[in-house]
Amino acid sequence: MTQKTIADTATAKSYCVMNSLTGEIVFENNADTRLPMASTTKIMTLLVALKNSKPDDIVTVSREATLEEGSSAYLKPGAKITMRDVCYGLMLNSGNDAAVAIAEYISGNTDSFVKLMNDTAKTLGMKNTHFITPNGLHDDEHYTTAKELAKMTRYALKNETVREIVSSRSYTSSMKMPDGTVENVEYINHNRLLKELDGCIGVKTGFTKAAGRCLVSAINRDGAEYIIVTLNDPDDWKTHKELCEKAFEGGIKRIIIKKGDCMKHAVYEKEECALVTTDDFSVVVNGNENNFEVVKHLPKTIDFPFNKGEKVGYIEINANGEIIGTVDVVSECDFNPSGEAKVKNCFMFTFLNILRNLI
Repeated sequence: MTQKTIADTATAKSYCVMNSLTGEIVFENNADTRLPMASTTKIMTLLVALKNSKPDDIVTVSREATLEEGSSAYLKPGAKITMRDVCYGLMLNSGNDAAVAIAEYISGNTDSFVKLMNDTAKTLGMKNTHFITPNGLHDDEHYTTAKELAKMTRYALKNETVREIVSSRSYTSSMKMPDGTVENVEYINHNRLLKELDGCIGVKTGFTKAAGRCLVSAINRDGAEYIIVTLNDPDDWKTHKELCEKAFEGGIKRIIIKKGDCMKHAVYEKEECALVTTDDFSVVVNGNENNFEVVKHLPKTIDFPFNKGEKVGYIEINANGEIIGTVDVVSECDFNPSGEAKVKNCFMFTFLNILRNLI
């Protein structure tokens, strides 16, 4: 059974550890409590930016953006900079000015951009999250929960550009100034877990006086991945290390599909050929709350001849109603009988899959 809270991890006002692949909540404490989240807000800002722009789009920085208080990406009034570089300044340097520049480029103003952020939150089913700013500067109506922040991060990490940005330790951006000169700015990722925690792929730090120290991290080891969120934690680096190790220690590898599993047989009279999976598919789980389902996408009839190794369909693996992976199905042999090839279910696969899910 999943262990929900960890008594000796008491410094965080709220925390949540989520299995990134399945969405399983591994550990939590006060994870549904609404709290301010400071600059971890920028995960959503990045999501909306990538969804509504292209990396090579040119952003012209307004004077208003450069006057935004707090942490800065060192943008200059009138400078032209690619959306790619602004996004690195947003996440690595936690630039509040970068957040405003992005909002103005995409929506014309921050209020309209924030509406896109809230609309995205609703689409993700985040009922306890509300944004007022694109950068996380404090407002009493700007809040989320540890669980919903983990959910948002899980969705964000499906985007390879997000992964590339948040895992970068440094980045050099270029701005073309109004006088035609070019200025370079070196951004350094402030997430020290990238160096101190094996498998960490970063994500986002945050701090305001009202929110306290906020931290979202993701750690991937041998295909297993966990997202850790702490809100208002004065010792967040230590907390994340402890929660990470406990999550991986409690993980159990569960085999869903094995390479060579027979899905069906192509049959004609006395001739037949097995249709088999090309790869293993396994999931690391920490409890018994996952409902795995294997859905076969195979044709009722097969056109032949076909060669050994030729793809004839695929298997979809669902966890808790969500697709978490696919595995191709191919012919195990050359098959070239005369007449129509028909397909029948492979009893052994059905039996073995039921057995695995009972173990």
